[in-house]
Amino acid sequence: MYSIFSFPSIRKSLFTTILSLFTAIVYGQSAQVTISGKVTNEKTGAPIPFANVYINNSSIGTTTNENGAYTLANLPLGNLELAVSSLGFNPIKEIVRFEQPGLKTVHFKMREGIELDGVIIYSRKSKLLQQRIKIITRELLGQSKFSKQCKLRNPEVLRITAPDNGHLLAQTTSPLIIENYALGYIIHQDLDDFDYHEGKVYYGGNTRFELMKPENEAQQKLWRANQKIAYKGSLKQLLSSMVSDSLQENGFRVFQEIPESRRVFNTVRVYNGLNPLKNHLNNRLEEVRGITLIQPGELETERLVVTQTQLEVFNMNKRGRSPYTDMAYSYSTIKMPNGYIVITPQGWVVTPMGFEIRGDLGNDRFANLLPSDWKRD
Repeated sequence: MYSIFSFPSIRKSLFTTILSLFTAIVYGQSAQVTISGKVTNEKTGAPIPFANVYINNSSIGTTTNENGAYTLANLPLGNLELAVSSLGFNPIKEIVRFEQPGLKTVHFKMREGIELDGVIIYSRKSKLLQQRIKIITRELLGQSKFSKQCKLRNPEVLRITAPDNGHLLAQTTSPLIIENYALGYIIHQDLDDFDYHEGKVYYGGNTRFELMKPENEAQQKLWRANQKIAYKGSLKQLLSSMVSDSLQENGFRVFQEIPESRRVFNTVRVYNGLNPLKNHLNNRLEEVRGITLIQPGELETERLVVTQTQLEVFNMNKRGRSPYTDMAYSYSTIKMPNGYIVITPQGWVVTPMGFEIRGDLGNDRFANLLPSDWKRD
């Protein structure tokens, strides 16, 4: 009669597999970073209490205690963009990288005073000021169905100027507070720069998300449902779909510009038996699967999105304008000047490398914006 011990090679292989799986699970659970440190006045060395320390563009954050000390726990490995803000000090933004789990120390020194360039302070009763605040509000919140449920709580922190060249510029003296009652977030935005000109807007700065407390379970469910709507068709969903190779399943079609040296002018490229973009010129584009754009990063928590040429993205779940008469769907373009960006498998952009987004995806505003750490069910 045979027993399991009669097959030592099978038993050893099985044991090794189980041990490897157990090790992977334990490492996955423990491969996290805890950051602690102090926030002090650069000039005097005095601690700064109640400063906000957070991961930029996320809801992960804390405040310093009366000694200026802080702790951020359960952070993933890889690149983290840490941001610090405090009333009366210039905000700080710094990228740090952690490749090993454990306790890390990061200190911050803040400079007093808010440095604003050439601002003009208006009377609160100024009609011109109100008109300009209305434009800034519209451009920051966007014009989606959620924008009507958003509000700028403290527009008085805006410092606005309008040079003779037609630009409308703004900065903030302290974080601009945006209440988003559609998604359940309070957004604190340090607006380093805002430039509106001829219908186009550029803005940047540190962004901190704070979770609102729902009044009841029904409101919490509504917020979650709206968050799912905001996620659908977003950049975050697009990037995570590339990683999971599920672009078409999630309603995306992505075309990559073919380098001129590889273009074939006497044939028509097909994709899965289809002839995409019938009216595109000289086979300038070819449809790609998400997985062809993804490469592994240095860490398990990182992926690289790699392309040397422009990507053109269609959201097939949303009608819209595009340069192509046979593809009347929402249209976006993505350029990566450095040839790649670094993301997490969930679509969180951790190292943007100056990539540019235009079109529908570039029109996302705070009314539809989710924190980078938002997770699907």
